[in-house]
Amino acid sequence: MKSIAVAVLLLFAVACSNETPPEQPPVEQQPAEQVAAKPDASGEPDYARIELAAPQATAEERASCEAVGGTILPSGKLQWENCVQIFADAGKACAGEADCIGECRYEAEGEHVPDTEVIGTCQTTDARFGCRTVVEGGKIAHTLCVD
Repeated sequence: MKSIAVAVLLLFAVACSNETPPEQPPVEQQPAEQVAAKPDASGEPDYARIELAAPQATAEERASCEAVGGTILPSGKLQWENCVQIFADAGKACAGEADCIGECRYEAEGEHVPDTEVIGTCQTTDARFGCRTVVEGGKIAHTLCVD
């Protein structure tokens, strides 16, 4: 029994000893000129999420990201690199996900109570980290935080 307690304490100590990465502003707040979505020939956004295979982008992944107007940025608690792209409909008013390339979000200050009727805004980028309140059917659906 003592060895289990010691093992748990050691695991906890190791987990707590990792250096915390410096605070950085959420990716959603990066200046728009750093990342841009490119429309295709029809004028519709030509969006495809670019996934990286490891915590650091390879030269090939970096080139693929930049080719579609994305920017490699460190994200989340671990600060792993991600290709972040701005959606062509960023900031457009919406009532739900069907109105946007990404999510329809409610970004006003204050309490976000589920089922409250609101007008949402199409999310700015495809960044996965940070807190967001999702709008569906013209109402607040839920709030989610990912780090």
